Amino acid sequence: MNKAYIFFLLGFILSPPVFGASTSIELKPVFIDLGNKASLQRGAQIFFNNCSGCHTLQYHRYSKFVNDLGVSEAMVKSNLILTSQKSGEPTKLGSTITNSINHDSIKEAFGVVPPDLTLTARSRGPEWIYTFLTSFYEDNTRPMGVNNSLYPNVNMPHVLWYKEGLKSYDGNNQLFIKIPGQLTQKEYEQEITDLVNFLTYVSEPAQLERYSIGFWVMIFLVFFAFITYLLKIEYWRDIK
Repeated sequence: MNKAYIFFLLGFILSPPVFGASTSIELKPVFIDLGNKASLQRGAQIFFNNCSGCHTLQYHRYSKFVNDLGVSEAMVKSNLILTSQKSGEPTKLGSTITNSINHDSIKEAFGVVPPDLTLTARSRGPEWIYTFLTSFYEDNTRPMGVNNSLYPNVNMPHVLWYKEGLKSYDGNNQLFIKIPGQLTQKEYEQEITDLVNFLTYVSEPAQLERYSIGFWVMIFLVFFAFITYLLKIEYWRDIK
């Protein structure tokens, strides 16, 4: 086989994944703690207050929030379920999380139908989402008046600008807050962390159960190893 072809194939296999339409800027780290129910609850609140009007979580059900997030059924029905069925009846607790946007109208407005976010944390990674949501800046050449340094020319408004404020580039090509928002930069980054934490949970809810089971499995293995060690000592004592 041609050596050049082999090197090309190895380079393709070993090269890091590249996400379409994203730049090569370094992703920001984000602390994910799926055991922090308060963070997950805050993240859910941020999502439903700011994101659910355009984005869906169509592979997740409202009912999962009751056990996983420690939210009561009444709280979910009154604060998280914002849609109704085609018959006009309230959306049921066991329904998947959709919205009532008209795809044709929103595509005409934004140029694209906003994607479902259920699996985004798995396909993009939490760091990508966190970096994306903290990388909006003012750009009057764009239809929405903003751009994104991680995802240039994305057709999405900065819906959380009222919290973060409006950023712009200075003479040293560094982003700075041009118009302050309701929150300080640290407070905004904490809210985005909670939102990313929530989206990470939604992408694979079974992680919570695995973590719980994994803890007891480790306890069992430690106990089993201790018993095995005692049996070993007892066995070799008789042989000697």
